[in-house]
Amino acid sequence: MATWQMQLKQIATALAVVGGIWMALTVGLGDVFNIITNPDEVDPATAASLGGIDFIDRVAVAGVVVTLLGSSGLALLSVSSSNPPFLNTIIRYAPVIIGFIAFSAFGTEVFDTITGNREWSTFDDVQNSYMLFLAASLVAGLTSLLRR
Repeated sequence: MATWQMQLKQIATALAVVGGIWMALTVGLGDVFNIITNPDEVDPATAASLGGIDFIDRVAVAGVVVTLLGSSGLALLSVSSSNPPFLNTIIRYAPVIIGFIAFSAFGTEVFDTITGNREWSTFDDVQNSYMLFLAASLVAGLTSLLRR
């Protein structure tokens, strides 16, 4: 991979981690877990900030968790021969998977973020950190695909 591509991937990954950490700390770790497993138990303010919680939000927030626990975050999850194959695939392709989710479900918002057209002051910290995570994940995923 060309040097600029590797640098872009590293910067985008770092921004995805920052966005993911900010979101997790803003909503609280309990709500992060509840968004994924039991959306009915999510704090009403968090649910309202996200515009309601649907399947794609649950998958994207699971992506936040994988990113934060993976090698670009806390490095608690890594590709290993002792892992089940599906887990290794998810860990290995997390940026691409999350990037696809960002593109397919949040395309307009993500492209506004990437192109600098997002009005950050119009949104709260949950929405901003979520879009930062998704936009940076899309860029990291695209550069990962260029590398393969």
